[in-house]
Amino acid sequence: MNGEKLDEITNFKLLGATLSNDGYSRPDARIRIATATVAFARLSRLSTSSSLSFPS
Repeated sequence: MNGEKLDEITNFKLLGATLSNDGYSRPDARIRIATATVAFARLSRLSTSSSLSFPS
């Protein structure tokens, strides 16, 4: 660009998401899915706890 050599990168962050040089965010998506899975499992255990009661 304007005579300057640009470095080629493999990934970068954009608005909180990590994008790869091919335009996809697969690794980032895997991390988000894994995080959501853990959070859901914690909530699931909480909702089935016998020490909690929910008003109906």
